[in-house]
Amino acid sequence: MAILVLTLAALLAFANGANDNSKGVATLVGHGAASPRSALAWAAATTALGALVGILPSDGLVRAFRAGFVGDGAELPPRFFAAALAGAVAWVLFATRSGLPVSTTHAILGGLVGAGLYEVGAAQIGWAVLAQKAALPLLVSPLVALALVFAAARPLAALARRTESRCLCAVETLEPVGAGEVTVARSRLAIVTGDTAGCAVHSPTASMTGRGAAQTLHWGTSGFVGFARGWNDTPKIAALALVVLPAGSGTFGAFVLVAAAMALGGLFAGRRVLTTLSERITALPLGESLAASGVSSILVGLASWQGLPVSTTHVTTGGIVGAGIARSAQEVRWPVVRDVALSWIVTLPAAAVVALLAGLALNR
Repeated sequence: MAILVLTLAALLAFANGANDNSKGVATLVGHGAASPRSALAWAAATTALGALVGILPSDGLVRAFRAGFVGDGAELPPRFFAAALAGAVAWVLFATRSGLPVSTTHAILGGLVGAGLYEVGAAQIGWAVLAQKAALPLLVSPLVALALVFAAARPLAALARRTESRCLCAVETLEPVGAGEVTVARSRLAIVTGDTAGCAVHSPTASMTGRGAAQTLHWGTSGFVGFARGWNDTPKIAALALVVLPAGSGTFGAFVLVAAAMALGGLFAGRRVLTTLSERITALPLGESLAASGVSSILVGLASWQGLPVSTTHVTTGGIVGAGIARSAQEVRWPVVRDVALSWIVTLPAAAVVALLAGLALNR
């Protein structure tokens, strides 16, 4: 049973990477700053880094997903966690195959509920704890992201338009030094500002355009989303793997296993969800995409720091929709948003049903 639990945890981490890694970099691809391949590689690297760096400060999330939801803190058998993992794996893989960005957090919670219904009964499931510590933040986060991006997108878009052709250049000049028959040339660096055409005239030693600066910042914020997502999601999956290991042992190994599987999932199976977020919901010009990426990085980072089980899916998707609405509600492809929202609603009960059936099968 221990091998089964560890295998399912690795599969869930792979499915999580396939479904979630693209969410931080979708805005990069959406406005043409990166190819899908390079964006997914960046997401895999930053997610794995966040997963490993987050081992120590992630204790709060590990505790949140190991206690309080089912059985009132009682010891639960490994088959319970195997069933819960099976429910989460099945739904996240199905959604990924369908190109639907869903919450692995919700799938895990659904798996725990479904396995708990079979193992201990409805009376022993901490419904109030579930709503207070998980359901409420997960419902609020997309609306908060949408509102913040909507507020920030227009000013950032206007700033991007005004500054994208501006240029800051370092230009080398030669200045004569000396008097009479002996003179030497002294090299000096001068900073020149202007538009890109004006900077090119000076043959600068180094230069940075406004658009280049914005894209560099965008790479940074998208990388931080991946880092924070790895920090936020890895403990949830590792917590389910650690239940079959001796207390106080295997933590580092579990985190490494989850981090590696998440990175591989994003690299080899992340393209479908990436296409949905970067192309199918709305167009993502530079200013709007930078607003969505920046707000997402702040919200997911704060959630990871505070140990809150916030879904990167809900935050980033809400941010992308907010970016589209900031331009015009007609810019958003609402049938796609509807399908995504329905998949969010279905995630928890679908994972619960599969987990319940898995619990029945494992007890035969």
